[in-house]
Amino acid sequence: MDNKTKIYKSAEKFLKEYNSDPHKGLTDDAVINNRNKYGKNEITPLEKDPLWKQFLEKFKDPTIIILCICAAISVLLGFYEGHVPWEGIGIFIAVAIATGVGFLSEYKADQAFETLKKDNENIQVKVIRNGTLNVISTHELVVGDILEVESGDKVPADATLINSVDLLIDESLMTGESLAVNKSEEDEKIIGGTVVVSGQGKAIVTAVGEKMQMGEILRSLSRKEEDQTPLQIKLADLAGLISKVGTSAAVLIFFSLFASSLLKGGFGAISSSMQTTAIIGILAIAAISGLGLFLGKGNVKKIASIGGSLLAALFLVYMSFFAITPDNVVENIQTILNYFIVAVTIIVVAVPEGLPMAVTISLALSMRKIRQDNNLVRKMMATETIGSVNVICSDKTGTLTKNQMTVQEVLFAGQKYNKDSFNKIKDHNYFNILKYLLTVNSTADFVKDEDGTYKVVGNSTEGALLSWIGSFGVDFHQLREDTPVYHRIPFSSEKKMMSSTSGYDTCKNCQVLDDGKNCGVTDQCRITYVKGAPEKIISFCKNIIVDSKVEDINKHKASLDSFISEMSDKAMRIIALAYKVESSEKFHSTLNVENDLILLGLVGISDPIREDVPAAVEVAHSAGIDVKMVTGDNIKTATAIAKEIGLAKGDFAAMEGTEFRESSDDKILKVLDKLKVLARATPSDKERLVNLIQSKNKVVAVTGDGTNDAPALKKADVGISMGLRGTDVAKEASDIVLTDDNFGSIVKAVKWGRTLYENIQKFLQFQLTINFSALMIAILSPILMIFFPNSNFKSIPLTVIQLLWVNLVMDTLAALAFGLEPSRGDIMKDQPKRRTESFVTKTMFYNIGTMGVCFMLFIIALQAFDIMGVANAFGVSSIAELEKAEATKYAFSSVLFTTYIFMQVFNMFNARSVKMGASVFKNLGQSKSFLTVLGIIVVVQVLITSFGGTFFNTQPLPLIMWGKIILVGIGTLILSGIFRTIGKAILK
Repeated sequence: MDNKTKIYKSAEKFLKEYNSDPHKGLTDDAVINNRNKYGKNEITPLEKDPLWKQFLEKFKDPTIIILCICAAISVLLGFYEGHVPWEGIGIFIAVAIATGVGFLSEYKADQAFETLKKDNENIQVKVIRNGTLNVISTHELVVGDILEVESGDKVPADATLINSVDLLIDESLMTGESLAVNKSEEDEKIIGGTVVVSGQGKAIVTAVGEKMQMGEILRSLSRKEEDQTPLQIKLADLAGLISKVGTSAAVLIFFSLFASSLLKGGFGAISSSMQTTAIIGILAIAAISGLGLFLGKGNVKKIASIGGSLLAALFLVYMSFFAITPDNVVENIQTILNYFIVAVTIIVVAVPEGLPMAVTISLALSMRKIRQDNNLVRKMMATETIGSVNVICSDKTGTLTKNQMTVQEVLFAGQKYNKDSFNKIKDHNYFNILKYLLTVNSTADFVKDEDGTYKVVGNSTEGALLSWIGSFGVDFHQLREDTPVYHRIPFSSEKKMMSSTSGYDTCKNCQVLDDGKNCGVTDQCRITYVKGAPEKIISFCKNIIVDSKVEDINKHKASLDSFISEMSDKAMRIIALAYKVESSEKFHSTLNVENDLILLGLVGISDPIREDVPAAVEVAHSAGIDVKMVTGDNIKTATAIAKEIGLAKGDFAAMEGTEFRESSDDKILKVLDKLKVLARATPSDKERLVNLIQSKNKVVAVTGDGTNDAPALKKADVGISMGLRGTDVAKEASDIVLTDDNFGSIVKAVKWGRTLYENIQKFLQFQLTINFSALMIAILSPILMIFFPNSNFKSIPLTVIQLLWVNLVMDTLAALAFGLEPSRGDIMKDQPKRRTESFVTKTMFYNIGTMGVCFMLFIIALQAFDIMGVANAFGVSSIAELEKAEATKYAFSSVLFTTYIFMQVFNMFNARSVKMGASVFKNLGQSKSFLTVLGIIVVVQVLITSFGGTFFNTQPLPLIMWGKIILVGIGTLILSGIFRTIGKAILK
C-alpha cells in the first residue's frame, strides 16, 4: 500500500474517530488509550464447571456409587450392632483418596492443555505503529490499529479497508458461502476470523474481542472439545473388554464366596441333604446360564447373564434364610453385604480407570516436551500419530536450509556479476527498472527485533532481494510509498511467478524510464514488473536486455540455460526478472500482463543448510523413516542439496512436477520408495504424493507453508505447518506448527510420539499383570477353601480396604510413574509401528501371563503352606493359632498384603521394558518421577503395615519378616529376567 493510492471514504471517519493515521498508524499513547476505551482483542472462553463440581463428577462411576452405598449400609449395620464399622468408614476414605489423587493429576494435565491452547491462538499480525511496520501478537491488537493483510492471513479483528489490491476473502465461517468475496471500496468491511484468499489490503481495526461480529461464534468455538485420538479409542475399547471380564469375575467371586460360606455352615447349621440340594441347584443354574451365554445371541445372552445372576442370588438367599435356620439374621446380612462389597471392589480393581488418565498424562507431557523442541501441537491426535510416521515429506527452504537467503550471483542486462562486482550494477542504464521491479513487485518487509536486528516479514526470497537492492542505498519504503500499484497477481505455487503493475499518467512524472524516453508510450503508461521461476518467466519473454539494447531472446537461450545450470549445480535458487511497458488503454482492455515480457536478468540466491539437518536425516533413516524433499526449486538445485544433507544416497530417483503430473499412479508407485526429490512441485502434487504414500498403508507427515498447501496438510496423517513463514491458513489446516521451521524439530517430535506410545504400553503391562493376578487370587481362594478346609485359605485374602489401596497403586500412582517416563535413548533405532499393529504386543502378553501366574501361585502357596514362615516368626506353630491370639490376629493378613504390594513394587521395574531384550533398569537415573512414585508407595506401605491396624487389617512386622518380603520382591526381578531370557528364544 502507498501514499499515492486512494483512501476509501468509509475509512476516513474511523481514522478520525480512533485518532489513527493511514501511513503512520497509532502512537504508543493512542494504543493504550484505545485499549482502555474499546477493550482487548481477547475472547473470554465459556466458563468451565467449578473445581468442586469437576471433583464430584468423578463419583458418577456406577461402581463407585454402588461401593459407596454398600459402605453406607455397612456403617449403619455396624453402629446397629454396637461397634465401630471401620471397614465401611475405610471404604469412604479410600474412595475419596483415590478419586482425589486422580482428579488432581487430570487437573494438572488439563492445565497443560490449556497453556498449549493459548499458544495455539496466539497468531502474529502485521500492523503499522509509530510510522513503522510491526509484527505483534493478535492479543495486543487494539481498535484503530492499521492492519496489513495478504494472501493466507487470518483476519484478526473486524476492520474497514483503507485501500486494497485484488483482495478476496473467504467468509464461509460467517455466511456459509463457499465462494470468496471480493473486497473493495464497494464492500470495504472485513470480518475477524475470516481468511484472505488472495490479494492484499490495508485496513483500520474497528472492533476487537467479543465485540466483533463473530465474537460469540469464536467464543463457543473456544470451548470445543478435542476429539479422542485413535489410541484413546483403542484403549477405551480395551478398557471396556477388561471391565466385562472383571465384572464377570466379580459375579463369580460373589457367588463362590456366598456358596462357600453356605456350605460350610457360615449362615447356620446345614444338613448333608441340604448341602447336596444347594450344590445341585447352584450347578444347574450355572449350567443353564452358561449355555445361554455361550450359545445364545442378543437378548438371550442378556437374559442369561442378568437372569442367571438374579436366580442364583434368590436361590442362595432362600437357602440361607428359609431352607435352614439362620444363626443371626443381621450378621448374615452383614456377611452377604461384605461379599457383595468384595465383588464390587473387584470390579473397581479390574476396571482400568487409570488407563484414560495414563493416556492423558502421557499426552500432556509429550505435548509439553514437543513444545520445548519447537513444535506447537494444535491437535492432540498428532502427538501419538507422529511417533508412527513412516515417511516425512519435507519442504526445502527454511526447513532443511536456514532460510537465510543471500544474493550470490546475478546475470543483469547480459553481464555476469558476483559479490565483488555488484557495485557496478548501480551505474547501469537499467538499474532504475531493477530497483522498481524488486521494490514494487514485492510484499515482504523488515521489522526490528527487540535485540535491534532486522528480520524479514513475508517471503524470505523477497526479503533477500530487498536486502540486496537496499545495499545500493535504495530506500524501498519511500519508493513504495511514492509508487502507485494498480494491479497485482500474487505468487502462487502453481504459477510460480508474481506480477505488479504500476505506471504514470504523464511522462514528466515518470521516475523509472528516464522521464519516459524510449519507452514507446506517450503518457498514461502502465509498467508491469514480473519475477519468478526462470522456465516460467523466460517462456513469456519475447526479448532480453543485453548491455543497453533490447534483443530477441531466442538468440540468447543457450547462454541463459548455461547460466541457470551453473547456478543450480551450486545449489542456488534462481529468480528471473522481467518487465513490460504498455499504454493504460491496452492494459485495461486485456489485463493480460504476464506475456510479451522483456527479460532483465537472473538472480542466484543461496540458502545455507542447517547444521543439524544431516544428522537429523541420518536419525530419521535409522528410525526407519523415509525422508522426501518436496520443493518449488528446480531439480538440479534440489538434488544438489538432497545429496549434501544425506537425503539422496545410492540408487535414488528425482522427479520434476511436470513429469510427476504426466505419470500414472502405477508408474509413480513403482518408483515411490526410491523417489527422494520432487522438484518444481505444486500443492496438488504434494497432495497426490501423500495419497500415493498412504495407499501403501504408510503413515505420512507433510510440511507446508502456503495457503494452497492446506489440502495436503489436512490429508496427511500429520500436517506440519511452518511457524515462521507459514500462512495462517496453513497453520489452521495443520496438526503441528513448527515454530522454528527446522526439520530437526520434526525428528524430535517423532521421538516424543514414540515415547508416549511406549509409556502407555508400560503402564498397561503393569496394570494388566495386577488385574490378572488379583482376579485369579480372589476367585481361587474361596473355591480352594471349600476343598481344603483345614488349610489357611481365606475367603477374602485381600480385604476391601487393601484392594482399594492396590487399586490406587495400580491405577493413579502407576499412571503418574509411567506417564512421566523419559524417552528411551535408542527409541529412534526402532522401526515405526504399523497401522494395524496391536497395542498389546506378544511380548506384553507373555510378560503379563508369566508374572501374573507367578504372583497368583505365590499368594496361593503362602495361604496353603505358610511358605514365608509367618507363624514361626511370631513364635507359634500354625496360622490358625496366630489368628486366634488378639495380639497377632492381623499378622498373616499383614504379611500377605504387604508381600503382594512389594511384589508389585518390584514388578514396576519389570514393566519399564516392553521389549524382550531391553534392560528394565535402563535410564532409571533419569526417571525421577518413576523413582519418586516408587518411593512414595514404599513409604506409605510401610506406614500402613505398621500403623494400619483394624482399618487395614495389618500390624507391625518383625525385621526378619521385612527381610523376607524384600527378598520375595527381588525374586520377582530375577524370575522376570529368567522368563525374559526364555521368551527371547521363544518369541522370535
